[in-house]
Amino acid sequence: MTAGPTGNPYAAHRHADVLNESPADDDSKLRLVEEIKNRAKGAFAQKDMPSAELLYGKIISLLDGIPGKAEAAPYSNRAMVRLNLNKVEDALQDANRCIELDPKFVKAYHRKAQALIRLGEWDDAIAAAEEGAKLEPDNASFKELADKARSDREKDAQDKARLKRDAQDVRVELHNASTARAPPQKKDKKTDDGDVDMSMRGYKTRADGKKTSYFHTDISDEARKLIEEQGFGKPKKLDGPVQEVTEAKGGGSQWNQAGTYEEKGMMKWVTDSTKLALSGLKFDLPNGSGGSLNTIGVSNIKGDASISISRGKRRHLLDVSFEVEFEGRVGDSTGKGKLVFTEVSTNGDEPEVKMEVDADTPPALREVFNAFVKPAGQGLQPLVVEAVARLVEEYKAK
Repeated sequence: MTAGPTGNPYAAHRHADVLNESPADDDSKLRLVEEIKNRAKGAFAQKDMPSAELLYGKIISLLDGIPGKAEAAPYSNRAMVRLNLNKVEDALQDANRCIELDPKFVKAYHRKAQALIRLGEWDDAIAAAEEGAKLEPDNASFKELADKARSDREKDAQDKARLKRDAQDVRVELHNASTARAPPQKKDKKTDDGDVDMSMRGYKTRADGKKTSYFHTDISDEARKLIEEQGFGKPKKLDGPVQEVTEAKGGGSQWNQAGTYEEKGMMKWVTDSTKLALSGLKFDLPNGSGGSLNTIGVSNIKGDASISISRGKRRHLLDVSFEVEFEGRVGDSTGKGKLVFTEVSTNGDEPEVKMEVDADTPPALREVFNAFVKPAGQGLQPLVVEAVARLVEEYKAK
């Protein structure tokens, strides 16, 4: 059975039998929960994270449908799976929900602290780790998480301070260049009749009344005729040796041999290269479904990109965002969406990536996108992220 706009999203899935099951009575639901728990543990042991996420999600759905039977453990387990899939915000939501159901569920605080560290919420991560340590004082992992959050917080502050200093250096250089003064010009002295007095400048008055330099020699008509006959004074082609172009200090342009401040805009190169590198990527869906996910274009490229050269040192400035459009096909069903990239830079940090799906995408394909586009650990997104990383390295080599 092929998934279509109104078809079964789990038709080709290895656990389709339990994922598609919808028991009517509570006892049947609880028996199904036990079966799915065993399968979820097996999927996690085999590192099949997408399947584990779906199975834990099914457990949560079944238990939440039985009054008073909601459990904290499935939320904690799904949080762990989602951390492995790099669905950090979803993992944080599961950890918080687990704590709501059971405030003494120790593992939930561990998952919460891990998610908050990845999100850069250092203070909240430290607080979560300390709450977990109160429940298990002998658990050394909570101290390790708190120490890591403090270390990352300090490193982040240092990186921001360094970037601020670099930006300040550039502003100072630009200011100095824009405010450099030309040497003062002496004013001309004027005679009583208002004419400029040139007597002290080495000028003389010719016989025809025109002023000229004392170094100028008037040529007689006879001498002028002789010069014309010899061809002197006429333009001639000069063949000289071609001057070899040498590379400027720090890689600046030819005119900037001293290696002082220079800046070259690179947004056109970034725009053209991004469209070329991120279009046409393909991921074939597993399980013999015959479906595929393809990137079909890049749009909404914004930001700054420039290479500056200051005192012989090159700086590659990059801070851009863009949207990678993709299309999915499974059987007769098609759907589209986009991966929104923000904070793409050269500082070594991973860019922020968010998936958005078109409103008219069929529900079956939405499940496929959630399993094979949204995760950072498998499917289409890792292919795109890898291509972006190669593009950044190519830019840094410029």
